[in-house]
Amino acid sequence: MMVVKKIFFVIFTVIFFVSCSDDDGSDYHYELLPVEDALIPEEFEFGKVYELTVKYNVPDDCYINSDILYEYDQKARNIAVISLVIENNNCDPLDLEQELTFRVQALQASPYIFKFWQGDDENGEPIYLIMEVPVINLSDQNANEFEATHTKM
Repeated sequence: MMVVKKIFFVIFTVIFFVSCSDDDGSDYHYELLPVEDALIPEEFEFGKVYELTVKYNVPDDCYINSDILYEYDQKARNIAVISLVIENNNCDPLDLEQELTFRVQALQASPYIFKFWQGDDENGEPIYLIMEVPVINLSDQNANEFEATHTKM
């Protein structure tokens, strides 16, 4: 019985390492895609959750699995679209407009400043679509400020 367990263990280990091999022949990288437009509320009510939508263009069919990159920059939020790009010479052009929606909960009393990345200028400096959303507090809840509720990533 012990020999059968050892054989099973060896077979399982070999299958595990072969199936988890990273060398499947396809290369890829991640790339930021510029935000073309953003749809956000005119104001936030403290404590509520809101959906924000960004519009972006997919250049060709090698760009897959796009998601939101959301990071804090002092008191602002930098937002970009990040996409997995399959490195392939046979990519068909798409120029397809897509949308991604994400949620934000208003947990600070001060206005939210969203900086949507739209690419880099000729000097390599980022260009942002900057939108500010004021926060109203209708229920007199204790509005924690940014430093108390968020940490830098």
